[in-house]
Amino acid sequence: MQGVSWGVVIIGAYLFFTLFWPFGLIVALIGAFFGATIGLFFVIFFEMAHISFERLKEEHKQTKHLKELIEILSPPSQTDEKLSDHGS
Repeated sequence: MQGVSWGVVIIGAYLFFTLFWPFGLIVALIGAFFGATIGLFFVIFFEMAHISFERLKEEHKQTKHLKELIEILSPPSQTDEKLSDHGS
């Protein structure tokens, strides 16, 4: 979606520039800026969504690893000791 957003930036700037060109160069440049602003909003929005999604995936991986560490480092429960003593 970010590529599409950058396309909207370019197309918006071009369309607004050509739309305001009859009124002069300065007005056309200001129009191009406002035309690009619409697309830049979407670029920022989708970039923030992508960063949030990546952070969520990373947090899930970290949670999985932390649960594995807790399982490895936690002392065995008394039930485990009784079962191993019972077999001998």
